[in-house]
Order: sequence, then structure tokens, then C-alpha cells
Amino acid sequence: MRVFLDVGGHYGETLDVALDPRWGFEKIYSFEPAQSCRRILRGFRDSRAHIVSAGLSNSTGQATLFGTGLLGASVYADKRELGDGHVRAETIALVRATDWLLTNTSADDEIYLKLNCEGSECDVLEDLLDSGVINRLQSIYVDFDVRKIPSQAHRHAIVEDRLRHHRQSFVTPDSLTSHGGHGAVREWLNLVSPQSPSTAGTVRYRLGLHRPPYIWATHAARAALPRPVYALAARRFGAHARQQAGADRG
Repeated sequence: MRVFLDVGGHYGETLDVALDPRWGFEKIYSFEPAQSCRRILRGFRDSRAHIVSAGLSNSTGQATLFGTGLLGASVYADKRELGDGHVRAETIALVRATDWLLTNTSADDEIYLKLNCEGSECDVLEDLLDSGVINRLQSIYVDFDVRKIPSQAHRHAIVEDRLRHHRQSFVTPDSLTSHGGHGAVREWLNLVSPQSPSTAGTVRYRLGLHRPPYIWATHAARAALPRPVYALAARRFGAHARQQAGADRG
């Protein structure tokens, strides 16, 4: 079975890419610990998509997610993008990566792993390397956000060296022309994932019928509006703006 693991689901930016029928993924798991983000993710209409209400890590338990709902939310409080720490926090569930893969995947599966989890990527990769379960992974896309966390930045070079020593197939945004975001994920999959012939689901995907109303409207607005106007509308009316307004009223 061809499986895609989207670690750091946010609002479905990568999930939307992985659902493209061209990749032939039969199961897609999106890991998102923030409750506000999961409300949007659960609106995707595709039986292959499964939303996991936890973050992947090197142990199972609970943690505090600082900046919950933000694109840069992290379990590490000293992440630079979080500023002085005056951001919303949420208690979230974590699950050990090795345990999850052993329980939910098979050694015969063809698994692609995307990690954009704001510092937790080193926790996940070290755990999989230590256990040997990383051998189940066909290829990895990893954004080393750990570089933005003063207390953890030293782990970046160590983990990259371990991946190379293990001869594990992986790419980072720095090695791609798209340099991050869903465009880089698509470029990675173009490089490493065989593309399937056109299927019955292709037209539905191209029309965006699988997307939640919020995501569909966002794509339509981005295509129709000049970039400055779209950016202003997103800041004033986007999902995070509504979330913050609700928190202020609370």
C-alpha cells in the first residue's frame, strides 16, 4: 500500500497536495495536534484522508503547544517566531513515532514522510533511527525548523549526518527550487514518487471538490485577487484571525 504521512497538518496545505490522484496514495494520515486546525482538516472530503489528533514525537504523552493555530506553533517555547512567548498555548497529545508506525503500517508499505513540525522533526527522526523503523520509509521531506530554536539548533547537523550515514533518502527545502511550502512538497513528490495515469478522481480533484469550504474559498481568492489585497483579506478574515477574535471575546 502507498502511504503518505503529513506531520504538521496545519490547514491542509500538504494534505491538499498529497490527495492529488497522480501520486496514487491509498492512505494519507495528517498529524495535527491543534484543535482549531483539525476543525478545518476534517472538512476534506476524501476517504483516503485520516486526521490524527496528535503530534509525532519520541515519546507518548502530553505537551504544551505554544502559538497553537499559528503556522509556526511549536512545543519548544524558545522558538524565535513565537516572539516574547505571549501567544496562546494548548495542551496537546503526542505519540511516539516508532509505536505509531509499527501499529498502523506494514513492512510492505511504501511510505512517504513529510515533516514540517516546528522543531519536533529531530525528535521524530532520532526515534525512528534509534529503533530502525526508519527503514520502512521510502523517502522523507524534512524542514529543519529546529534551526530557529536556540536550545535545539545543534541537533540539526547531528540528525542530517545520521540520515546520510544511514543512506536514508531525504530532501530539505534548501535542496529544492521551491524552497519550502506546498510547492516544495509537490516538487519532492515529482522527484521521488512514480506518477499514476489519469484516474476518475482527477477531474474532481482539479475542481477542488475535495476541499473544505474555507480552503476552496482561499484558493479561489488567491487566484482572483491581487496579492496585496489577498494578504490584507487573509489577515483580517482568515481562520487564525477568527480564532484570535474568538479568544479575545472569551
